[in-house]
Amino acid sequence: MQSPQVTDKSSAKASDQKPSIDKLLVILTFTLIAIGIVTVFDASYGPNLQEHKNPATLLIKQARWALIGLGCLLATTVIPYWYWRRYTIPVISIAVIMLGLVLVPHIGHELNGAKRWIGPGSIQLQPSEFAKLALVLYLAHWCSISRNKIRDLKNGLSRPLAVMLLLAFLIERAPDLGTTIVLCSTGLTVMYLAGARRRHLGSLIFAAAVAVTLYSVSKPYRLHRLTAFMDPKAYQLNNGYQVWHGLLALGSAGVPGMGLGDGIEKLNVPMAPTDFIFAVIGEEWGLIGTLTLLGLFLLVAARGYTIAHNTKDPFGSLLAAGLTSLISLQTIINVAVVTSTIPNTGVPLPFISYGGSALLLMMTSIGLLLNISRHPNGKPKNPENDTESTPSERDFERRWERRPYVPRYDRSSPVDIPAPPDSPARAGEFLRPGAGSPARPKSKKPHRHTPVGVAPRNTERHDRRW
Repeated sequence: MQSPQVTDKSSAKASDQKPSIDKLLVILTFTLIAIGIVTVFDASYGPNLQEHKNPATLLIKQARWALIGLGCLLATTVIPYWYWRRYTIPVISIAVIMLGLVLVPHIGHELNGAKRWIGPGSIQLQPSEFAKLALVLYLAHWCSISRNKIRDLKNGLSRPLAVMLLLAFLIERAPDLGTTIVLCSTGLTVMYLAGARRRHLGSLIFAAAVAVTLYSVSKPYRLHRLTAFMDPKAYQLNNGYQVWHGLLALGSAGVPGMGLGDGIEKLNVPMAPTDFIFAVIGEEWGLIGTLTLLGLFLLVAARGYTIAHNTKDPFGSLLAAGLTSLISLQTIINVAVVTSTIPNTGVPLPFISYGGSALLLMMTSIGLLLNISRHPNGKPKNPENDTESTPSERDFERRWERRPYVPRYDRSSPVDIPAPPDSPARAGEFLRPGAGSPARPKSKKPHRHTPVGVAPRNTERHDRRW
């Protein structure tokens, strides 16, 4: 028979053990990164040879960014995620400043008619990618401390909406409609998961759809891109050239594909290593390869939402859900563009497309998800300096444990109770339960919201009812 001391020691040791990181998410992440590096080299090898360039140029750059991203992943995995909460305002401010610098002449770098990069030489960053992470971090922080205000559009939801619209406006001025849609979709998803009213979000989505429609027909090249989406074959020689050859790459592969390196349409598809890299995978890996890749992204989304569901800390739960939604929505939009399900807009495929800023964002997001998976209970509380939890934390714990709602106040905490008539306390004073001394006298000052010239309300009746 086992002694009770041994049982107590084993149970204490089991309770002291911290949950490990999500190993499946780590395997999925590095698998996707490896697929991306190989596919970027495959998609850029032929065009670089035609232009008499080094065939391994993009391979070297993508591998270098992957090493830098590995450092970001390790840093965000080791540093507790709640430490980043205190830097939400500086981070969102830096994102706004960087997006503003992109629009300044001689600072922002222009490519294909769009200003989206800043930085000297080959070390160029895309501030819009940094803005996505900044917005998710800010929304997770604000929604976790203002869960009782988010259902109020005027006094609560308007503040995060203003921040999101400011970032969206600066990104749209680049112009970059695809990133703007990803940013706003992720922000609205976080607000919905935090408890915002459906009618408020529905009205915002309707207004956004009208704004995107008007934006799409505001200039001739956007209108031509929209008409090419309706019939890519009819416009295959001009505005529908990229979409049509992407569809040819997907349709000519069959089930097994043409084999790695044997694709032909990758030489004809513009921006093959970036926005249309899914067409290269579809042509060379076939239906089996595309379904396998989508299955990997589906597993990443499942692990991310599972981490968000298992986290009791409101900030950690919303942060994990927001980062997972960012990866999932960006994947859906990229695949929908390549398959001509939605009009053509430039959005990279996470972990796969060529681009240093996008890869840094995705690996940093995975590092935060891994750190949240290590701390499902949130920040550990010091029993010696344990402070009272905030109302939002108590509400989250009540919903998590499925406890009934207790109106007005928490019955386990001391509250002000009027002194009985036969109490030795003076009239108008209050006593706390278990305390032997009066707490505070009744205030005789008028209500602070009472207009000038209007009699104050009956405070004695209000205090007696409470």
